[in-house]
Order: sequence, then structure tokens, then C-alpha cells
Amino acid sequence: MHFVLVSGLLGVGKTTVILNMMESVYESKGHRIVVIENDFGNKGIDGEVMRKYGLEVQDLKGGCICCTLKTGLIDTVRVVQANMDPDVIIVEPSGIADPQIVVNAVQDCTGISIDKLSSIVVIDAERFSKIWKMFERPLRNQLGIADLVLINKKDTVDDAELDSIKERIASMGYSGPVNAVQADKGVNMEHIMEIFE
Repeated sequence: MHFVLVSGLLGVGKTTVILNMMESVYESKGHRIVVIENDFGNKGIDGEVMRKYGLEVQDLKGGCICCTLKTGLIDTVRVVQANMDPDVIIVEPSGIADPQIVVNAVQDCTGISIDKLSSIVVIDAERFSKIWKMFERPLRNQLGIADLVLINKKDTVDDAELDSIKERIASMGYSGPVNAVQADKGVNMEHIMEIFE
């Protein structure tokens, strides 16, 4: 099973990225896919949106994945793997989750069989320059294990601002692939399929 973690701060467009990715992966590879999403609220709004597209979604409610690992994510992944046997599980943690904790938990847990693990970080081009200092620590944590960074909403900034965002990401120690995308229109999203090769 391929375990894909899609991280990013609140409002960056993670759900839109996941919807786009799901469609591409299903159409090109025919993989069975399950999404596990984590919401702070009592209602998984993003999950409801995904269900409209006929996707299987398992909500974790009541807090950050990091705080509910033993009773939430691990048990959910075990149940999903046993009952649905998906080819791909996509996990969308809350914006402040430390993805390394999530990865360590699923890798070290018996009863979960993962063949490949990938981490995607989504960044909001429009708000990045205003908020990155406030959220530098969680962003560094996310970039620390990222296999791919997507700078979403590229249509809201000019090329100079995109270059500035890429430089800031590099200054945080990330040296992997970075793609500027417009996820809601599917612009430049084809590169996301590289993690499924």
C-alpha cells in the first residue's frame, strides 16, 4: 500500500489538490484509493465535498492527528487496510500537524503494511509572504520530510513573488522539487503523478 501524506496550513488548498490527484491516479492507474482526513471541528466539511465525487473518506474528528494517533489514525488505517484493501491511502492532517510524528507512527506500528510512503506539502502563494513567519516551525516540519512541494494559487502572484517564495522554501532547508500550480483549474498538476511512479 502507498501511504501519501498531504500537509499544509489551513486554507492552502489541500482538499482541492487531493481531489485533483485522486482523479488522475484513478483514471491513469485504476488504484483503489481511500482518504483519511483530520478536522478540528465537529463536522468534516472537506469530507462531505470529497464524497460528492464518489470518494471513500474516513474522518478523524476532535483534534489534530498528532494528539489522536493511537486512538484515531492508527486504528483507522488498520481498519481501512483490513476492510477495504486500498492501493493508496491519502492522509490530510490538520494544518499544524507535525508530519514526521504521523510518519513515525504508521511506520512503527504492527498491523499496517506500507510499501511506499510519500509526503506532499501544499503552500498558499497568495498568503505565504504574510503568514510564513507566524507558522515557520510547522512549515519547517512539513518541509523536512517533503518529497514534493506545490505552491498553490500561482495565479494570485507574479513571477517575482513566486521566485521569492521558492527562495524562502530553499532557505528552510528544502531542496526537492517545487511546482507552482493552480489546483482548482488543474494547472501544472500533472507533476504530482511522479510520486506514483
